[in-house]
Amino acid sequence: MKTWLLCETCVHAEETSTQPRYDLISECTACARSCFALVSKLVAECDMEDMGNMVWDCMIHCRQCAQECGKYTDNEDLELCADVCEVCGDSLRELTRFSLN
Repeated sequence: MKTWLLCETCVHAEETSTQPRYDLISECTACARSCFALVSKLVAECDMEDMGNMVWDCMIHCRQCAQECGKYTDNEDLELCADVCEVCGDSLRELTRFSLN
């Protein structure tokens, strides 16, 4: 949920900016949506099989968002978003590895 919240915050900040960075908006929006969908399914206690590709999609979107936000080292909020997205992607990778074993 932290990743979703930070991504949504970044999207809002960019959309209200005088010079919005559309690549950043796109990546953060995709990440926020996939994280929210995955967390919603997890809270509903669905089986991993019921989630289809949601875990993979979320992991990929987290990585892409981290890469995009990481480009802006002069902005603390975007650096934090990049860090949180990276941790989220790593956590999902480990959960997937654990569930496959």
